[in-house]
Amino acid sequence: MLFLLDGMWGVRDGWNSASLDQEEKSEVEMHRVEVNLEPLVNYSFPDTLHLVSGKQIPYESSTVSMKLEESNAYTIASMTVVFILTPLLLALIIWGGVSFIRFILDVQKGKIFIPLNVRRLWVICWLLVVIAVLQNVTSGLDYFLLVKDSGITVPGYRIANFHFQHETFFIALFFALFAEIFALGVKLKEEQELTI
Repeated sequence: MLFLLDGMWGVRDGWNSASLDQEEKSEVEMHRVEVNLEPLVNYSFPDTLHLVSGKQIPYESSTVSMKLEESNAYTIASMTVVFILTPLLLALIIWGGVSFIRFILDVQKGKIFIPLNVRRLWVICWLLVVIAVLQNVTSGLDYFLLVKDSGITVPGYRIANFHFQHETFFIALFFALFAEIFALGVKLKEEQELTI
């Protein structure tokens, strides 16, 4: 019984100690940021990996993750983006997922060139465009409000400027092309049915 009581006091003391430690920490919020790097000298490997065997292998880093202090402007901007666009994005993801599943089910049933499939492909296309815009907005917020003026230096590298992420836009373009091909297929199918 004494051990149990001593254990409970230990838990209480540990809990209180942890909460005091949390209160003593600064109120500064930190944010994890992926920082793109470029070597100071092109076509060089500024870093060396030292193996246990004594062999040295030169290498180059292209990105590094850092925890940076959030500014008030960053906090306000990121919270605005989160509160405004998260419900919209969630609704679009659900709508896009349902559209994709229904598209696949209709194709499996042999209902390929129907107007609903064209609309579903456009929904997926616009969902991907929204995701691509959000990727670039969040990366831009990270770069322009946290990294750009932070004075960060990495030996042998310079911090790369913000670069536009275009991969998701190309996937959206692919779905837009499919939607147009399916729209043409629907039109040709309707014309064929009218001539019979």
